[in-house]
Parts: sequence; structure tokens; C-alpha cells
Amino acid sequence: MGKARALLLPLVVLILLMPLLAASSQPIPGPGGSFDSAKEVRLEVGKTSQFGGTISQLEEHYYRLSGAIAGHELVMNVSVHAKEGGKVMISLFAENRAKLKTTTSDEGFILRDNETRSVSLKWLTEKGGDFYLKISAVGGSYDYNVSATLLDKRDMGKEEAGPSINEATYAGLTYYGKEISFFGYLAASGQGDDFVDFYAFDTMLRNMDAVRITVIPDAQTSLKASIHLPDGFTVTRNSSMSPGKGFTLTLKGDIAGNKTFYLKVDNMDGFGGGGRYSVRISVFNLTVTKPEPEVPINLLDKGLARQLVIISVAVIVGITVVALVLRRRTSSVEGWYGGYGY
Repeated sequence: MGKARALLLPLVVLILLMPLLAASSQPIPGPGGSFDSAKEVRLEVGKTSQFGGTISQLEEHYYRLSGAIAGHELVMNVSVHAKEGGKVMISLFAENRAKLKTTTSDEGFILRDNETRSVSLKWLTEKGGDFYLKISAVGGSYDYNVSATLLDKRDMGKEEAGPSINEATYAGLTYYGKEISFFGYLAASGQGDDFVDFYAFDTMLRNMDAVRITVIPDAQTSLKASIHLPDGFTVTRNSSMSPGKGFTLTLKGDIAGNKTFYLKVDNMDGFGGGGRYSVRISVFNLTVTKPEPEVPINLLDKGLARQLVIISVAVIVGITVVALVLRRRTSSVEGWYGGYGY
């Protein structure tokens, strides 16, 4: 009886493990060969997803990258190793299957036998939606690996500012003594389609109050900004004098009362560079005078100033002495002529 149990136990264990062994022996589904059959890769913010495969001459592999919303930046690195040299093309498409104009050439690149190359792709999306990654081989045979993740680059930390007044993100209420501060992001050319941000803000103003907005871009970015009325009329505008240079916009005049304004920030369709920028909106009173900033004087200026003071004192003393001498002479002459009745 004991021997029968000893023989039966392994058989029972094998029967229980058979479904698991069958499941593990199933081939892992490969990438699709078209947009419609593209393999989905679900992305999450801050988490890296890795996948890869082997591709040969005249093959095309498609992946659908899902999970991105407006203000998310897709960041990918594609590493390709040539077992047999040839030409490889890597392309990124939007959800509507329109090819995105990334900085990586869609014309492809040539790899020699046993050569490896890495390609980096970025795309800051204005509307959100799925992406499609397409890897094509014109000749040769390759192994490739892809790492992809999403970064949250939404404006103001929570909401993505829209590209028009109607889609503006509300920034808040400002009045004398209370300011609004926040950050925004824009994409560089070839790294996204988020080039314009609109913000709405309310003001509680008194007579002689004015609004000042300060915009500071990243070091390599040039921006321009403007303030608009609800009907789209441009009130004032300004721009960076050079990359990384901040600037201000000011609304002066009789604008007392409660008013809504719209701030537009853009980077010239991405050609001004991409990155983060900061905005500060405050209210000041035109009747309140501020002390002039003190300008430091270097040692050379101090010495020159001391010499000018000494010369000035000498000139003043000389003028005083001459005036006294002339007054005495005038008095003497008047006294002499006065004795004769003149």
C-alpha cells in the first residue's frame, strides 16, 4: 500500500502541473504586421515598459502604445543590433496614423554586421491618445529592444493648458497683495505638438491698479507671450531677447473692477526650443512709489567721485572769495563817489 501511494503521488503532481506546462509552452504573441494588428503595450506614468523582437528583410513590426493623455511626454529608446547588416527604419505615428515629424529621420539608417545603434524618441502630446511604433527592415537581420515610458508634463502640475482661448486653463484670481505662480511646458520642434498654452485669470482691481506678468523660460528656450481680452483682442505682448531671458507684460491705465484676461505663451511652433517655463502674475498700484535700486560703485568710480568732490569744493571756495573781493571794491567805489554827491 505504501509503495502504491509513493507511485501515485508523482502522477498526481504531474497531472496538476500539466495545465501550467501547457500554458508556458504557448508562444508569446509577436508584434503585429500592420496598424490594425499592432500589439498593444500599455504605458504608465513613471514606469518603464520593455519589449523587443527579431526582424528580418522586408518585415514590418507594429506596436500600439496606449495610456497617454494631454500633457504626457512619450520617451523611448530603441536599440538595434545587426546580426546581418542592412537598413532599418524607425517611425512614430499618432492615433490617427499620421506620421509624426520626429527629429529621427524616417529614411532609416545603415548598420554593418554586428553593429549596434540606439535611437531616442520624444513626443509631448497636446491632445493625448495612442501612438504607433513601426520598425522596418529593408535588408539584413536584427535584434531590437525598446524601452518606453510616459512623463507627466502637464501645465500647472495638474491640467494641460489648451492652444486657444476656448481651451484655456484657469489659473486663479489675483489682486493687490496676492499673486499667482505656476509652471508650464512646451515641446521643441520634432519632439511634440504642444507649442501654445493659454491661461485664464481673474483680477480684482481698484483705481490705479495694474497687472504685471513675468515669464521666465528654460536656459535654452525663447518664448513670446501676450495678454488678450475675452474676445481675443491683444492688449500687450513681449518676448525673450535671447534664450533663457525672462520678460514682463504690464497692463496699465484705468482698468478698475473685476476683469478676466487671457495669457498666451508660445515658442514659435517649437523653433524657440522646448522645456519648462515659469509664470508669475501680480497686481501693483501705480501711485505707490518704489525706491530706486542702488547701483554699486566700483573702486575706480569711488576715486573719481572723490576727486570731483574736492574740485567742486575748491571751485565753490574760489567763487566765494572772488564774490567777496568784488563786493568790497563795489562798496569802496560807491563810498568815494557818494562823497561828491553822485
